[in-house]
Parts: sequence; structure tokens; C-alpha cells
Amino acid sequence: MGIAAQNPDVELEVAENPQDILFNYLRNLIYSPAKAKLDIERLPEGYRDFGKGLLYFAECVMETTAMAKSLSKGDLNGKLPSRGNEIAAPLKALHATLRHLTWQTQQVAKGDYKQRVSFMGEFADSFNTMIEQLDQRRNALLQEIENNMRKSEALEQNNSLLEAITSNISQWIVVADRKSGDWLYVNRDVGNILAELESEPKLRSWLLEKLRTDTEVKGKHIAELDLDNGRSAQYFSVVVHPLRWHEHDAVAFVFTDVSSEKKQMHKLQNVAYHDTLTRAFNRHYGMEILTEWLGVSTSFIICFVDMDNLKYVNDKFGHAEGDKYIMRVVGVLRRFSPDSILCRLGGDEFMILAQKWTIEDAEAQLENLRAKLMEYSDDPECSYNHSLSYGVVKVDCDNMLSASELLGMADEKMYRYKRKHKMQRPPARE
Repeated sequence: MGIAAQNPDVELEVAENPQDILFNYLRNLIYSPAKAKLDIERLPEGYRDFGKGLLYFAECVMETTAMAKSLSKGDLNGKLPSRGNEIAAPLKALHATLRHLTWQTQQVAKGDYKQRVSFMGEFADSFNTMIEQLDQRRNALLQEIENNMRKSEALEQNNSLLEAITSNISQWIVVADRKSGDWLYVNRDVGNILAELESEPKLRSWLLEKLRTDTEVKGKHIAELDLDNGRSAQYFSVVVHPLRWHEHDAVAFVFTDVSSEKKQMHKLQNVAYHDTLTRAFNRHYGMEILTEWLGVSTSFIICFVDMDNLKYVNDKFGHAEGDKYIMRVVGVLRRFSPDSILCRLGGDEFMILAQKWTIEDAEAQLENLRAKLMEYSDDPECSYNHSLSYGVVKVDCDNMLSASELLGMADEKMYRYKRKHKMQRPPARE
């Protein structure tokens, strides 16, 4: 039994519970580090070694926390935890890795593209790929320089020699001051380049805009210039190259006239997207637009239009007359609306795509156009009736149907219309 139990009349001093002292210290260490204090002398003899160990643990935690804060700010020069601090070992390893990566990055910046990272997983793959690409680009640039050197033994990359060379090449070159926009050098007069001098203000405006907007662009890049004054069009592919020119921060513009190529491309696009007979858009273009509008979840209508009696006209009066009939139908359908897209799907079938239309308004407009077309039938010289049938489908933003399904729905509505409005008189007049 203890002394108090043996002599209950003895008054004992009530000691603090050592567990409470240690717990309070640990709690302050976590939530209020500035208030965390532990007096070893207040602990019973049996708890003092534990208290000393806890103090050392707290020191390690504080060192580790301080290091983590420094790393989170990108500071690699902060004080490192003590050598015996095993808690901070992973952070010290990370610190060493980051310092090594920093050194490697500095080496790459100096042109050492042999640096590789063999750890850190996906980062290593991305880093190594980037270095390989930089190395490839440098080698390509060196090869380009070497090729240029072979072309002229006396070639020195200076502006004087550049002037001598550029005066004899087909491209038009303008070197302009980046700040003022002044032309520092041109290899030939602008009048020898432009098809019409009226385009010069637009050209100068384009150059000033490029100088203003490309201030952050450091390397060579390619731009396009379209000089269209309404009567004629001229197209240029322009290589834009920042450089120093006689102490000026300048940009060199190398213009190549690609007007013939551009016009040829427009012709090819025109052939690819337009019906040969009617010059309306063809099925290929119409399906592209339909698919594109479905992809952006816009609201629009599909009008499926079918000519009445075209086969009869072809068989009775010949395909030349049938073509005239088709052209009359196209001429009428073009009046649907200025912003609608008219496509000939094939033979006697047409599709109109238009946004911001209701089914009711579209059907009313088609009825008007149908009436206009039927006026041709009143001509005494005409031996057959002119008419068309149609079906209209509304496509909403939440549409889940495919292009072919929507066309099928419009086609079915067209056939219902055709059966309902079958002409009372015969298709031809004998």
C-alpha cells in the first residue's frame, strides 16, 4: 500500500497528471505551435525520458513543416532539417531531386540537350521528349545554316549582304521598325507588287496591325494576306521574321504571291461543293452543313423538296426541257431566304437548311414559292404543269436523331404532302 493509504492523516500535495501535461503539449504542438512548451522538470522521473523524446519529435516536426512551406513556395535555398531528422527524409529527398532538376534545366538553357531524367514517371517522359524535340530543332537549324553556307562561301549573316541577295529574288521583302512601323528596307517598289495601287492603304494597315499584335512573337511564323478591293483579289503568303536591323528592333515580312494557287483552290472547292447544272450546293456540301449544325446543337429547319412530273417531262419533251424545268425550280427556291442553304440532293430532290425559322413560317413560304412556280404553267408555250411537293422538319437543340433519320422524316412528310395535293389536271397539256 502507498504512504497515503498507510497514513490517511498525512496531507499530500496534488501533482499534475503527467498524461495531461504531455497531451496538452501535443495538442498545442498541432494547433498552436507558438504556445507549445514542455517543462521536463514538471514531469515525474519516469516520464522525463519520454518528454525529452517528445521534445525532439516536436523539433523534427517543426523543421519538416518549415521545409515543406519553403518547398511549396518554390524556395530551394531554405534551411534544411538536421541530419538526424528522419521525419523530413522524404522532403529532403524531394529537395535534392528538385535541385538536381533545376540544375538540369539550367544546363538545357545553356544548350546541353544531353540531359535526361530517369525518374519521376510521366514528368520524366515529358521532360525527355521536350529535350529531344529541342535537340532536333537545333540540329535542323544548324543543318539549315550549313546548307545556306554552302550556297555562298562569302555568306555572312549581315544586313548588307541580305540587301544584295533580296534585290534579286521573286518574293517581296519589307523590313519594318517594330515600334514606329516605318519601312526600313524594301527590295522593290510596292507599285511593282500590287495588282492595283488602291490596295496599298490596306497593305500598310495590315503591316501595322501585325507589328502591334505580334509583339510577343519571337520566332518566325507564317501569315496570310487577302487584298480584295471588290474588283480584283490578290493573295499573299507572308513569312514574318523578327530580327535586329541596323540597331532597330524590326520585323521582316517576306511576301509570296499565291493568287493563282488560291484562285485554283477556290475553283476546286466550287466544283466540289456545287451542282454542275444549277450551281446550287450539292449533296456532299449539304450533308456537311447538316452534320456540322447537328454537332453544335443549334436549332434549324430541314425542307425536303421534290419536283413534280420531272420524269414525265424528260420522257415526253427530252432532258434539255427537263433541265429548263429544274432551273426554274431552283430559281424559285433561291427566294426562300437570303441566309438559307439550297442543295440539290440529286435528280428532282432538293434540301433547304435555314436557322431561325418555325415549321409554320417555312411551310407558308414554300406554299408561296410553289404558287410562283405554278405560274409557269399558265404560259401558252408551256406544255406541262410546274409544281413541287415538300416536307419540313424542325431540329431542336436537344435533338438525338441522325442526319439520315431527319432527312427520312422530311421525305415522309413530303410524300404525304404529294399524295394530299396531287394535281387535279394531268401533268401535261396535249
